[in-house]
Amino acid sequence: MRNLSLQAIAQALGVVLDSDLQVAGYQIDSRLVQAGDLFFALKGEKTDGHRHLKEVRAKGAVAAVVSKSYEGPAFGLVLVPVEDVAESLRELAKWSLSLKEAQIIGITGSVGKTTTKEFVAALLEGKFRVYKTPGSYNTKLTLPMTVLNRTDEEVLVLEMGMSEPGDIARLVEIAPPDIAVLTKVALAHAAFFPGGIEEIAKGKMEIFSHPKTRAAIFPFGMSVETKGQKVNFSLEERSADYFLSFAEGRFYVDERGVRAYQFDLPFRESHLLHNFLAAVAVARQMKMEWDEINKQIGQLKLPKMRFEQFERDGVHFVNDAYNANPESMRAALSNLPQPKEEGKRIAVLGTMRELGSFSEESHREIGHFAQKYADHLLVLGEEAKPLCEAFSEVKKPAEHFMSHKKLAQRLAELMRPGDVVLIKGSRGMELEKIFEFLA
Repeated sequence: MRNLSLQAIAQALGVVLDSDLQVAGYQIDSRLVQAGDLFFALKGEKTDGHRHLKEVRAKGAVAAVVSKSYEGPAFGLVLVPVEDVAESLRELAKWSLSLKEAQIIGITGSVGKTTTKEFVAALLEGKFRVYKTPGSYNTKLTLPMTVLNRTDEEVLVLEMGMSEPGDIARLVEIAPPDIAVLTKVALAHAAFFPGGIEEIAKGKMEIFSHPKTRAAIFPFGMSVETKGQKVNFSLEERSADYFLSFAEGRFYVDERGVRAYQFDLPFRESHLLHNFLAAVAVARQMKMEWDEINKQIGQLKLPKMRFEQFERDGVHFVNDAYNANPESMRAALSNLPQPKEEGKRIAVLGTMRELGSFSEESHREIGHFAQKYADHLLVLGEEAKPLCEAFSEVKKPAEHFMSHKKLAQRLAELMRPGDVVLIKGSRGMELEKIFEFLA
């Protein structure tokens, strides 16, 4: 937590330190350090935090957790030497949760976890003091930062990401959820999961493994092991604990088979409704009344580059460039708005990375899927060639590029007022750069 004494922090890490300094915040990124911060000098693939001690001191940091092997200057910082800086970061976050009670909502999934996190926080803020994961701080290194930088909030809404087997279990060990949420399971980071979707699902379901978890929220039809109450939700199955339907311009939520409430929602896309229904299930587990939930609907906002929609020069853009896997590609394509009269739908799709042995098959599958929803396809990246080839099988135009600039130039030639343009690819493809070349 913020505003703790450095002496108490050091003691929690097993270090004897005589200091009356107060720590205002915590950082692992030297670029983000502010006055009063404690800096963790982590060693990464590209840099070593110990090289940035002078920089963080100049920005106002008061202390740094460093490796015992560090023998360089302190630059005016109070140094806290430990065996393993990364492990000390995780242990400190875990220890901080013992200082002040807070309910923890843990959210994971291959698709939609960030949007669901935002929706959950927006609903709960109608009744509680809430602190949520900033951006996508959802890893073994960044989730502890969320935990440490909270203040006196009653509820922590934590996004939990998984890149390798065991990641979720490690995060749950740091911050055991009172309520755990699984959005959807899909082929994401499949290069690290040779067992495919079943192995990914097994890893994701570790979020339900802690005995502290009193409620497990997940899509209808999944088989889940947990000691907590099982709560499922669905857009298709009326027998789900929470079911959402649409009729006569209104959305209706059934709770355990009984019509409970009607909503006017600011979106109709199926994947966003899925995320909203998961958030509703959380709010009800947190004893929120339906009217309390409804008052927060106006606060529902999409994270940047997640199905963001805007118009420029008569062209309707859907910026979904934050990330991509086969499931999210299908969701984006199937929820594209209709173009205006005589307009066309142009899909600008980038490589879906980290699919390993599933890459070629998955890209080809999305190429076939896109045939129904796109009129013209522009593809970026070497691995995405099968996507382009599959789409062109129905004699629709498909073009392959290796350069953002050249793709953007071709897009500019194609676009006309009334068109709809989808921009989507894996994070590493940085497809948002296309907008810079279109400006």
